[in-house]
Amino acid sequence: MPPTRLFRAMACAVLTGLAAPAFAAAGTYAVTDYGASGKDIRGDTAAVQRAIDACASAGGGQVVVPAGSTFVIGTIELKSHVDLHLERGALLQASPHHADFTRFAQPPVNFDPGPAPRMGVVVYADGAEDVAITGPGRIDGNCMAYVTAVGPYIYTCTDLRPFAVVLKRCHHVLLREFSLTNSAFWTLRVLGCDDVSIDALTIDGDLRMPNNDGIDIDWSSNVRIRGCNISTGDDCISLKAAPLSEGISRPCENVVISGCTLRTRSCGIVLGCDVAGPIRDVVVSDCVIKDSHRGIAVRLSLDGSIERVLFQNLIIETRIFDSKWWGRGEPIQVAALPWTEHTRLGTIRDIRFSNILCTSENGAVVYADEPGHIDRISFNRVSIHIVRPAEFRGGEQDLRPNPKEGLPKIATSGFLLRHAASVSFEDCVVSWGPNPPDYFRHLLDAVDCPGLADGGLSGNAAHSGTSARLIR
Repeated sequence: MPPTRLFRAMACAVLTGLAAPAFAAAGTYAVTDYGASGKDIRGDTAAVQRAIDACASAGGGQVVVPAGSTFVIGTIELKSHVDLHLERGALLQASPHHADFTRFAQPPVNFDPGPAPRMGVVVYADGAEDVAITGPGRIDGNCMAYVTAVGPYIYTCTDLRPFAVVLKRCHHVLLREFSLTNSAFWTLRVLGCDDVSIDALTIDGDLRMPNNDGIDIDWSSNVRIRGCNISTGDDCISLKAAPLSEGISRPCENVVISGCTLRTRSCGIVLGCDVAGPIRDVVVSDCVIKDSHRGIAVRLSLDGSIERVLFQNLIIETRIFDSKWWGRGEPIQVAALPWTEHTRLGTIRDIRFSNILCTSENGAVVYADEPGHIDRISFNRVSIHIVRPAEFRGGEQDLRPNPKEGLPKIATSGFLLRHAASVSFEDCVVSWGPNPPDYFRHLLDAVDCPGLADGGLSGNAAHSGTSARLIR
């Protein structure tokens, strides 16, 4: 270890009342050398924090959670130039007591009267530069400690639950290889950050846990999400520019999502719907989404904008689940619907879907409640095979959070279009599985869609005697 770093580490140890640890390598700080024993929540939290602080004070390095160790912790805060490294078999588990968390984050949208609840955070960083969490160990959110009732399809939970990881206003972030399991609330929130690399994470959430989103990219830019395997009850990957984001306001832009495998009771990859600013310049490619309630979605319910988005080279399989989860089996949804009766609505434009194979229990939906909010949506080489629902009845569309629309009964069509301008199709096809129910209807059902170019859409109606195209 360089003399300066050693001096700083020794000084930190003296200030915290511990003997200076014997380091295995320069720039390496094992949490066990700072008092972590696995026997006391507050003591282990403090020990991990001492290791992080010593590492940061010495100019940076790697804080190691040793292989095979388990520590139950409250909030720990990462600092600049620190890599929190979880060795194989290492586990950091969230405390079952919300009072053990000392850092908090607000949920991003709160239309209820009174202040928004303050959720705890397990691993937190604010304003850090050059910060990392690397694997192959695990961070566990201890979700069952916050469940009050177990239902067949969704849990009931306490009002206050911790986020697993929140990175706020950070620059140059690396998240690589580790696992995030059993989150009690959002799993990984990237808020107001720039230059973020998220590689090869495994996120394994309980499929009945509400609000356990996998990755939420909120008001952040230059983000790469690659090679992640995500299974969650709520959305797997969500891009946002949400209100109540703790004073942060910057575009959510330059985001690349590739090579991921996704499973969810909600949406695999969604842009929105809580968008109070711009989301733009997004590429989603080479992903597989299976056993999900909704595949990919672009959803706007506030006064922001979503534009210049490419979805390409995807395989999507969706099915209908219980209505407590948003979605009705749509492989693709584009929706502009106000959150409340008084919400001003922005615009969705220049969204392209290319080379996508879908098997689903519903068709694709492009839906606005009035003209002027959806423009220039293109489908190229999109194939949708619609099969009879296996468990839950279809014939509904999920237009939440709009309070008026909700879950209206609308027949299932290959493509359902409402009040969308300049929608185009090229080399697209819709097919139907055996024994289609009565509410399976048209190849294309379109209302008030100026500039519609449907010549590149082929297929038939679900039943003989039903028109393939219903355009009004």
